[in-house]
Amino acid sequence: MTFAIRLSLIVTTSATLLLGGCGTSPITTGTPQVVETTEQQVSKLLLQADQAAPIEQARLKAEAARILIAANRRDEAVNLIDGIDLRLLSPTLKFDIASLRAQAALDQQDGATALRYLEQLPTDDPRLQPDQKYQVGQMAAEAYGLENNQLRQAQQLIRLGRFGLEEDKAALHDSIWAALMALDLQTLQQVALATDNSYTEQGWYELALAVRSATDLATQTNNLQQWQTLWQSHPANTAAPENLNALANNQLIVSDHIALVLPLSGKLQKPAEAIMTGFMAAHYQAAQQGKKTSQITILDSSQITSPEALYLVAAEKGVDLIIGPLEKQLVSDLVTSGNAPIPTLTLNVVADSAAANIYQFGLAIEDEAIQAARRAWNDGQRTALIMTLESEWGKRATAAFTEAFSGLGGRVLDTVEYANKDDYSAKVTDLLAINESEERSNLLRQIIGPGFETEDRRRQDVDAIFLGALPQAARQIKPTLAFFYAGNIPVYATSNIYSGRPNPISDQDLNNILFTGSPWLLRPPSDNHIRLAQQGKNTDSRFGRLYALGLDAYQLYPYLNQLAASPSARINGETGSLSIQHNNHVQRELDWAVFQDGQPQLIP
Repeated sequence: MTFAIRLSLIVTTSATLLLGGCGTSPITTGTPQVVETTEQQVSKLLLQADQAAPIEQARLKAEAARILIAANRRDEAVNLIDGIDLRLLSPTLKFDIASLRAQAALDQQDGATALRYLEQLPTDDPRLQPDQKYQVGQMAAEAYGLENNQLRQAQQLIRLGRFGLEEDKAALHDSIWAALMALDLQTLQQVALATDNSYTEQGWYELALAVRSATDLATQTNNLQQWQTLWQSHPANTAAPENLNALANNQLIVSDHIALVLPLSGKLQKPAEAIMTGFMAAHYQAAQQGKKTSQITILDSSQITSPEALYLVAAEKGVDLIIGPLEKQLVSDLVTSGNAPIPTLTLNVVADSAAANIYQFGLAIEDEAIQAARRAWNDGQRTALIMTLESEWGKRATAAFTEAFSGLGGRVLDTVEYANKDDYSAKVTDLLAINESEERSNLLRQIIGPGFETEDRRRQDVDAIFLGALPQAARQIKPTLAFFYAGNIPVYATSNIYSGRPNPISDQDLNNILFTGSPWLLRPPSDNHIRLAQQGKNTDSRFGRLYALGLDAYQLYPYLNQLAASPSARINGETGSLSIQHNNHVQRELDWAVFQDGQPQLIP
């Protein structure tokens, strides 16, 4: 848990017993000092336990278990106390053994087992001391977190407020807020309607709804002010979560003069024109709605060779905010040059880099690969294969998925890259290790004789496949997977798999593939989307995402300070749900869809 320091379970019942982490512990018996090994201490206690009455036997085994835990021998400790019948024990000893069991399960990331032990120690048991109730609640909240049950985790944390110390309150409130922000809006709405909520619970739920139900930060700020008026005595009002404070205390960015920095010639000219069209569409719509708008100056980044040159030109023109550039090398140069003299929102992303006053925003494939890894893990997949296009973005997708999936505890078994002109059948057989099956069959045929018959088999240790492919290739790869007996393996794909236009005949072969996609392509069109389509823009293709990037850049820039200060704050944009998590990178949380009858169906 991130809140409060966990109460130590490694305590002794004798003032003369000093537990150490290196396998030996000194026992003071006068002079000279005698040092016993872990085995000697445990053996002595177990020998005494064999001759003791049940309650004393349990106490001695618990003491031995603590010594084993201190020596990092948790499995032995758990086995030692696993058979103790808690019904025979006093409340204090019952607490000691059940909490030891639960803590050992938590250390093994086993939330379900920890909860089974903790159920024997309900926090409403009057025999438990306040600090014991707090410890049980802490462990239960941690267990619910391991089980991805954020609602029960939040509820458990809220109840902890009755037992916690004043100095723990800030950290506790931060943890409550993190759990509530992990809930979807529908769950928050349902739990807020419950009639048996306490005052404290109801206040937390309505606070979370005030933030999550707002579609923009301006509405969010107004909702927060209304909540503060209604809930003046609530604990979250007197000690607000840190992220919420940051959200309320940071002001909107107000710009009088924006420089839109894009290449007006070269290979990025057409993408730049689409971004510019989207950006200006948002600008004109704001003006039509009577909102205060900034002066816009277009700077040709293809004529700018260095960060110094960019900031010099911008300063000469009186610019107070820069949006762009698009070129990755120039973005990299800006970030590595240090703190920006003018606030800058780039339109491309450089991995693992940051600089003060520079925010990075782009259609990074890494966002999609990381979300695919999380989705697969949350769906229960623990092993994966990866197949991506042999390209720069394919390599980045592979690296991001591998890092995220491995970080969650999953295992990437193998990766394969393909080229657009490749024999997909050969690549799929490599991925599924079909060739190894053929080799085994040939060997058996040599041993048994020519009459021996067998059939090729794919590897059996695969839970999921991560696919980074364009539509034409994916339409061939998915049937090939089915041909080689892998049609039932879940496939998670990036947005590249969808052309942007429904094509039920051609996309029948993509059925059951889950993929990420932006609201621009998967949700009903917004007003700006409709306007651009009416102007004859190519909005419903993959190229249309660039219009969405321009629109979102305009909507995003006023809220950069607030988003950077509060990772839980977000803006619902055309390219995804936008937040800033670290390194001043704008992170996009995309929608999920699945192909059914050749058409993408949005997954709620």
